[in-house]
Amino acid sequence: MTTRRTVVAGVVVVALVGGLFGYRVLDGLAHVFHTNVVSVVGSLVRGADGSSIESKQVANQQRINIALYGYGGAGHDGAYLSDSIMVISIQPHATGPPQVAEISIPRDWDVPIYNAAGEKKDQGKINQAYEDGVLYGDGGVPAGQEDSGGAMADAALTHLLGIPINYFVGLDFTAFDQGVDAVGGIDIDVPVGFVDPQYPSCNADTCPYETISFRAGEQHMDGATALEYARSRHGDNGQGTDFARSQRQQQILTAIKAKVLSVGGIGDLPGLLDALGGNVDTNMTLDDVEAVYNLVKGVNSAAILHIGLDATNFLYECNVPTCSADYLYAHDGTYSTIDHFIKNVFAPPGTLGEDPNVGIEDGSGTGDGASTRWAGIFGELGWSTQDLGRVPTTSATEVIDQSGGTETAAAKWFAAYFGVSVTTVPPPSPGATGPADGVIVVLGQDEESAFNHDPGYGS
Repeated sequence: MTTRRTVVAGVVVVALVGGLFGYRVLDGLAHVFHTNVVSVVGSLVRGADGSSIESKQVANQQRINIALYGYGGAGHDGAYLSDSIMVISIQPHATGPPQVAEISIPRDWDVPIYNAAGEKKDQGKINQAYEDGVLYGDGGVPAGQEDSGGAMADAALTHLLGIPINYFVGLDFTAFDQGVDAVGGIDIDVPVGFVDPQYPSCNADTCPYETISFRAGEQHMDGATALEYARSRHGDNGQGTDFARSQRQQQILTAIKAKVLSVGGIGDLPGLLDALGGNVDTNMTLDDVEAVYNLVKGVNSAAILHIGLDATNFLYECNVPTCSADYLYAHDGTYSTIDHFIKNVFAPPGTLGEDPNVGIEDGSGTGDGASTRWAGIFGELGWSTQDLGRVPTTSATEVIDQSGGTETAAAKWFAAYFGVSVTTVPPPSPGATGPADGVIVVLGQDEESAFNHDPGYGS
């Protein structure tokens, strides 16, 4: 019996033997996907065959991009401003498991906001794109209808990142809070304790500040606590940055996935679906979800890339009082540097399999930490990098293969990334400065030119 038919048979047994439990699962799925129980049963019978993901994107090894938007919802100030934005990117392969990346997008990034027709509709923080779609229908879907927020936000992200957003899932805070509670809470290992004295505690009318705190170490969190951990923006101990916030959100996503897929997770399924219910908006069908699950279910969680756009790499900050509010701007106002990075987050698995030692040298002449920045950027993509600091200034970036042929594929990948040729030299003698062998990337003045930010702060 095929895996799909086994799943269908299991659902039928649950529905017939489990009685109310089974119906609650089917009804919950119908509510989440804005359909009815009969349609859900039909989707379960068809399985992933009802989705184009397997027949088109997986079969043709096309990258799949799913945007996740978290927003306050009813009772919150700025109810549809997407407080959390993440893109789950999946690269299928003909053989072997797909590659997966979680790409966090900071809500305070000031950008031109375009719709699906390529028209600039606004200029502001990226988190308002979802709201523009919901309230004004700027994404091409009439205001207030299902998918209106996602249609606009997807178009805005596509313009910025240079990749198509194929699907989206919008989730309000109620769904997040109650969903975590429905699975019995989640276990989080907090890496750094922190205190945030400016956490917005919203009710129907206002959002006054309160102080929240987290201790370092493993702890069990209910929905309300997990939401505070995910949303905190003003913590001490380095936790007040978008980078730290993105890491916490990715940590929570991993914990929720582990809990839902645990042995006891099936018993929590009706309650989880009830919590999601009308608090979720998506353009994915149940068939699409099954297709994505079938694709990624065997992926090792440790192999998932965790990537963030922030002030440590492609963006820079402008805070109060210099700016009227806290903003992030792209160093490269054309966004081509970011587009290029996002399009190339997945290095060929065989190339990474060489496990090369990659040294990054700063030959830009600016002393602005270029080697530190790029060692971190490539480290997020799974490369083992070493920051080798400043070297004499060079006009053009160089990629040097001194591996003796053992890491040539890696050298070619870095050369292709920067649009240069590989220079091959003999391996260094024992005791020489830098890696004993491997790949050296010498960042030139051409690299640094993309990181001279606009002194007008995005004007």
